[in-house]
Amino acid sequence: MSKKQIVDLITAVVLILVGSALLIFPILEIINVKIIFMVVLGIYGILNLIQFILTRKAKDYEGLFTMIASIIVLGIVAKLNVAKVPWYLAIALFTWIILMALIKLKKADYYNDRKNKIWILKIVTLILFVLTGLLTTINLYYTNDIQILVLGFFYLIHGILELFDPLTLYLLDK
Repeated sequence: MSKKQIVDLITAVVLILVGSALLIFPILEIINVKIIFMVVLGIYGILNLIQFILTRKAKDYEGLFTMIASIIVLGIVAKLNVAKVPWYLAIALFTWIILMALIKLKKADYYNDRKNKIWILKIVTLILFVLTGLLTTINLYYTNDIQILVLGFFYLIHGILELFDPLTLYLLDK
């Protein structure tokens, strides 16, 4: 496995762990949606900045763009009262999903330009990511504990989708 694949794999595993932790929060009665969502976006942004720094020789700017998207939405969430108005949380998450979809589409185009068939997998995971995101944003009008569970499932699924890319590249190298 190359260094980039290992870093991408670790990033995906951490995202799966973050999603799993979110699923446990309502049991522990940690239900401040605004703080939890901001922490998740912060972790995701920092994780992708580290990913960009570690893999900058591969000239892959996906980590940098993802960090910028996470910071933008983090700023939006900090300004809005997402705890009182559930639609603000849905709009903030939907904004993040749109930005992430554009970043993932650019990555798929990168693979397509290099005649690498992995672009098909990137498009499939992009479609699944957008569908999962839309279903998540539609279901964010419940109570705070349900919102955290829905976000937990979303980030868990997102981590699993992010896991496909490094594993596929590793298996194709074998």
